[in-house]
Amino acid sequence: MKPTLIPQPREIICSGGASALPENASVTFVNKPELPDEAYELKIENGAAEIAASSKAGVFYAAATLSQLRANGAVGDMLIRDEPAYPYRGFLIDSCRHFYRVNELKSVIDAAARFKLNRFHWHLTDDQGWRVEIKRYPKLTEIGSRRSGSHFGGVDEGGPYVGYFTQDEIREIVDYCMERFIEVVPEIDMPGHFTAALAAFPEFGCTGEHMEPAQKEGIYPNVMCVGNDGAVAFVKNVLDEVCELFPGKYVHIGGDEAPRTRWSRCEKCNAKMKALGITDYDALQGCFIEEIAEYLVSKGKTAVTWNESLKGGRLSPEHVVVQRWMDRKNLCEAFAKKGGKVIESDFYHYYFDYPFGMTPLKKAFKYDPASKHREAGLVGVEGALWTEYVRTFDDLCEKLFPRILTVAERGWSGSPKRDYAEFRAAAESLIPFLNEQGIPALPPDRWDPAPLKRIKEVRAFFKGPLNNDLIGQMRENKK
Repeated sequence: MKPTLIPQPREIICSGGASALPENASVTFVNKPELPDEAYELKIENGAAEIAASSKAGVFYAAATLSQLRANGAVGDMLIRDEPAYPYRGFLIDSCRHFYRVNELKSVIDAAARFKLNRFHWHLTDDQGWRVEIKRYPKLTEIGSRRSGSHFGGVDEGGPYVGYFTQDEIREIVDYCMERFIEVVPEIDMPGHFTAALAAFPEFGCTGEHMEPAQKEGIYPNVMCVGNDGAVAFVKNVLDEVCELFPGKYVHIGGDEAPRTRWSRCEKCNAKMKALGITDYDALQGCFIEEIAEYLVSKGKTAVTWNESLKGGRLSPEHVVVQRWMDRKNLCEAFAKKGGKVIESDFYHYYFDYPFGMTPLKKAFKYDPASKHREAGLVGVEGALWTEYVRTFDDLCEKLFPRILTVAERGWSGSPKRDYAEFRAAAESLIPFLNEQGIPALPPDRWDPAPLKRIKEVRAFFKGPLNNDLIGQMRENKK
C-alpha cells in the first residue's frame, strides 16, 4: 500500500511489506548530477535508506519525505522519484498589523520547510506599522513602528502597539530560512500602504501633513508622492539596505491599493505626469513601479508587485514578476502571454486570514492555478496570511494549518493528482507531526463546516449582513 504524504510525490513504487525503519537506520547519500536542482530519489530497502540528489536542496526534501514516512509509522520497501512542478512555493506572513516574535516565526518556517515550501514572503511595512530597521532612517522604527492603539474589526485591543525587527534579527531569520532552503522575499509596500512611513517622514507625502500609523484595517489615502524626487530617492535608499539584508532573488514592492486622490490634487505629481507625457494616474503608478523595478535590476534583484500595478500598462516582463490576488480584468493573463511571470495567490482560495466558513480546506485544495490558462507564465503559488484579525500565534497557526498544505501540494505536485478524501486523510494523520513542531493546527472537525455553519461563521466574522459576493461564494462552494 502506498504511503499518504503531503505533498504527494511524483512516483512511488512499493516493493515489499511494511516494516519499521529505525530512527538510527543507515541513510546513505548518492550524488546524481543528472537530477534537477530540487529533485531527489529516495530508496528504502531492508531497513536502510538511500538518498540520491544533485543538490543539498534535493537531499533536504528527501529527508523531509523520510521524516513524514516515519511519522506515519510503518515504512515498507519502496522507491520514490520526485521533483516540484513549480520553482516558487510560498507562504506570506504579515508582521505589520500584528507582530510575531522571532521564535514564533521560526516554528512556522520549520513546519513550512517540512512540506517543501521554499519562499517566505515577509510583509514588513504597511499603514499600521513599519517593522524593519533601516539604519539610514532610524525614525522609520522610532515613529513608524508605534501606533497608539489597535481597533481592527471594531475591537479595542488597548495600546500602544510597538514592535520591529532589528537588522540582526532579520539576518537571524534569513539564515534560519537558508538552512531550510527557503528564500525570504521582503515586502516594502509602495506607493500605497505608506502611512507608517509618512508618520516618520511627512514630507514624502503629497500634503506634508503629520499623521501616525493607522490603528485599524482599511485602504488609506496616505500614499507616497511619486512626483517628489526626494521621496523616490528615499525609497531607493531604503531598498539599498533591504537588498543587503536579504540575499535572495526577489524583493516585493507592493503596488496594490494606492488611491489616486492625493495625486490628483498634487502639483508635483501632475508636473511629473506632464514631463512623462502621460494623462492618467494608473500610468503614473506604472511608471513609478517600472522605475523602482529597474533600480532593483541594477542591484541584482527582481521586483515582485501585486497585480494592480498592471493597470498602467507600463511593466516590463523582463523586470517584474506579478503576484495575482484579484484580477477581474485578466491583466495577469495578458501579461503572461507577453512573456511575463505570475505567482498565484487567489483571494478566494489562498487568502487564509479568513474563516474556514469562507475558505474551507476542500475549497483551497480544489483550486488549480494552471486552469487559469497562464501555465506558460506561472512560476508558482503562495498562500497569504494577513493579520488584521489574527492577534495571537495560536490563531495564526490555526488559520495557516492545514490550509497552507494545499499550497504545498499544488506547488510541488502541480495539477490535482489525488482526490480530496485522500488528501484530507493525509492531513489528519499529520496533526501530531505538526504539534511536535510547535504548531497547534486547527482540529479536523472544523476544516470543512456544513453550509449553514459556514454562513454563520462568515456573518460573525464580518459582523453584518453578507454582501452579494459572499452569498455567491457560499452557493459556489456548496457544489
